[in-house]
Amino acid sequence: MKRAKACLQRWPIVVLLAGAAFFAHVTAAEPMRCERSGIAVPQWSAAERERVCASAEAAIAFLRDAGFKYRDGLTIRPLEKPPAQYRGSEVGHFDIERNEIQILPLTTVTQAKRLHSAFDVPMTPALWGSYISHEVAHAVAEQHFASGVRRFTASEYVAAVVQLATMEPALRKTILARFADLEAYESVEAISSLYYLMAPGQFAVKVYRHYLELGDAGPGFLRWLLLHGLQR
Repeated sequence: MKRAKACLQRWPIVVLLAGAAFFAHVTAAEPMRCERSGIAVPQWSAAERERVCASAEAAIAFLRDAGFKYRDGLTIRPLEKPPAQYRGSEVGHFDIERNEIQILPLTTVTQAKRLHSAFDVPMTPALWGSYISHEVAHAVAEQHFASGVRRFTASEYVAAVVQLATMEPALRKTILARFADLEAYESVEAISSLYYLMAPGQFAVKVYRHYLELGDAGPGFLRWLLLHGLQR
């Protein structure tokens, strides 16, 4: 009888240990998340995750100040390898269907044959992070586009503004100096997806300068874009 009683006394301990092990397994299986935004960031190293989250949350903060709220559910994960036709400037993409951003790891990008970005400056951790901000801007914009509007060029406008606006100031200064001869777009009608496809870095600079010239009307223009889109 004493032996049976001892067994009964041990059962709660066994159950608690099993429960703790199960909880630890489930917790380990859950994706890591950015502290402020809750964005899922699985499979990154601790150092990479810190920059991914900082870049993502800089984009969210910029757009929040412009009147857009991030609505949760986004995942940012590493892209395992470059596309077959990798040219050295495609760092990542946003998958609308899955609400997921895939980004080439910094080491993969810097080891590619071409070590320059679309801005024609060497790839650095700061520049790499700006591409994350760019893709997060696409994701947030997608949550706010009006139904039926033409989104491609409008989304690239928003992403370019966010990428350059949230970029480390010294890097932004270098890029703007690199394209000092590029003027801002003169009108909304001049903003073209064809130019973006041919020269994405130059497109971003022209867009950013256009946004700066709008001054206090800039955030309102971003909201207008997501309601009306761009036709070219």
